Amino acid sequence: MPTASDASPDFNPDEEKHELRDYQKELARPALEGNNTIICAPTGCGKTITAAEICKHHHDNHHDPKKFKALFIVNIRHLTSQQRKAFETHFDMRDLGALKEMETLEAVLQIKKVVMITAQILVNALDRKDVELSFFDMLIFDECHHTTLNHPYNTIMRNYLLKKKEGSSRLPFILGLSASLGVGEDGDAAKHIVTLCANMNANCVSHVREHLQDLEDHVRTPEDDKICIVNPRPANDKFRNIIVDIMNDLEAMHVGDSRHEKGTQEYENWIIQRRMDAEKLHDRQETVIAGYLLAFNNALVLYDNTRAIDAIGLLDGYFNEKRSIAKEHIDPEADLREDYEDNHESKLRDIAKKETTNNCPMLKKLTELLKMIFTKKHESKGIILCRTRQIVQSITDFLKQEEALKRYNIRPDYLVGQGKAENTMNETEQAKVLKRFKDEKINILVATDIAQEGLDMPACNVVIRYNFVSNEIGTVQSRGRARASGKCYLIVERGSRNKKHEYGNREKVIRMKEALVQVDHKSNEEFNEEVRIRQNELIKEYEDELSKKKETQMLDRASDVEVLCKECSQFFCYASDLRENGSNITCVLPEFKEKIREIKQGKQVYRTTDTIGYIKCAKYNCGQQLGILITYKGITDVKGYGLKAQSLKFQNPKKVLNSTWTLKKWKKRTFKIELWEP
Repeated sequence: MPTASDASPDFNPDEEKHELRDYQKELARPALEGNNTIICAPTGCGKTITAAEICKHHHDNHHDPKKFKALFIVNIRHLTSQQRKAFETHFDMRDLGALKEMETLEAVLQIKKVVMITAQILVNALDRKDVELSFFDMLIFDECHHTTLNHPYNTIMRNYLLKKKEGSSRLPFILGLSASLGVGEDGDAAKHIVTLCANMNANCVSHVREHLQDLEDHVRTPEDDKICIVNPRPANDKFRNIIVDIMNDLEAMHVGDSRHEKGTQEYENWIIQRRMDAEKLHDRQETVIAGYLLAFNNALVLYDNTRAIDAIGLLDGYFNEKRSIAKEHIDPEADLREDYEDNHESKLRDIAKKETTNNCPMLKKLTELLKMIFTKKHESKGIILCRTRQIVQSITDFLKQEEALKRYNIRPDYLVGQGKAENTMNETEQAKVLKRFKDEKINILVATDIAQEGLDMPACNVVIRYNFVSNEIGTVQSRGRARASGKCYLIVERGSRNKKHEYGNREKVIRMKEALVQVDHKSNEEFNEEVRIRQNELIKEYEDELSKKKETQMLDRASDVEVLCKECSQFFCYASDLRENGSNITCVLPEFKEKIREIKQGKQVYRTTDTIGYIKCAKYNCGQQLGILITYKGITDVKGYGLKAQSLKFQNPKKVLNSTWTLKKWKKRTFKIELWEP
């Protein structure tokens, strides 16, 4: 009988029967018995197929299968089509759906039984009251370890728990899927499992205990998982010293000395805070200089990880951007730019021209590993995971250009996440890269953490984490990507925070496994009582949070709050002129158009909107990017904006204290924004 797993490329979806393997049957058992369940099992073991089996069971046992409705909820938009394909093993493909452009969730649910959607779409639909949770028979959460804090998964389940407290008689069955549950913020793994189950309203965590050999026979784990420790660049590095000297001079003249080492996360946090403080005080000079200091710090971070030419490219990009957005620079900025271009830029470029791969220990080790891997196995396929999009792009360029790797037939490309920022990819672009990787037109995929979780990747024989350490869940998931008798490597600097963090993660993975065993030893009654108590605590916390949120959004009257450019303090409108539509905040004041510049560029297509460009402050010496230029889809398209909260500041002249403030996210606002239907 044919069997299936998430990563089986030779699986035939046209077979009439799809028998689960023994370990998959074990994983499914609690859910088939009617228990809300979290399935915790390794990447590549067939969790999605197992979920399809469970979903089909609930469908077949429904009092009226024609009315059965289930949602498969994912964290990443690209996963919707991937998971729908997996469910075709158990359902008629005509009963499966994923939202297309211009479709609404409620419309698709009228004709489909199982719909694959991102969590945010469901959150938005619940907020608009387009749907109710009581309408569904089953909710399946992929990568359910995200059901914590303010993640959209948890927003959905908070809605669920409040309905449960109200005594709702009809709530959907819950199934969660994850390769690793984590240990929580306080490191108490057993307590974290209880909290996760409370958030998910789950009765149990199902993991393989009886059929471990069957699991090991079908799911290969990496043969090697090695930490490669390299020395940092030398302390007397000329390139670094030039940039550090520039930063020291700027600090002394404009923002004060920093106690933090330059080229670190600590320095980044410090200079961002200084810039925020300057914005609140309407100190344009310090705001602008802090932006340049942040760019120089980012260049140092990139230099530590890649080549000097990449760091110069980053600075070129920032200097060019500032040149293009402002018609005229304030005096300190003009002096800074002149000093850099006259006294430092040529020296940095000369150093970059003479640099070799051996000058960067990180790149030297990466080159050595790739040579070894492709010498032993010419048809190797691998993933290189990096922390930022900038590093991803730089490593991809390096692999294409490095002479020492030309003879190994390495064919690299990159994959980054979706978003409204620069250097992102849309769903179509991601799909093309993944197809080329599966078709072996690419054999090295350089990626951010988007490749660490969820996406259906072909089996690889190597995964290299390039100075990239996330949490204990990421440590487990990255290993799961090397499934073809593979090896895993982590390249980190000696004495670095990442090295210490990785060893800590490995210890947490052990604690996580021990916690699952502890849960196994508890009776169902004891465990469910712990979950019930914790769930009541969480509901109380959420009710208090909702009450506080309502109070916070009434702190300021919208008509009193001035909306200003965060960089130059130009007045744009009052908060009462703002309107909310889905995830976008726009301004409906007609005069707003005179205070911005619209820059149109390539269209990015989304479900209810199209992004057609971006907008900037029109003040002659500013040019701060304020957000995106969009069209709202409808019978007739309407142009609007997606304003970035981080690009604005807010002022209430009627307040004596804290009259000016900034927001990281719109949901933290202290005033009410009316809804808008274009």
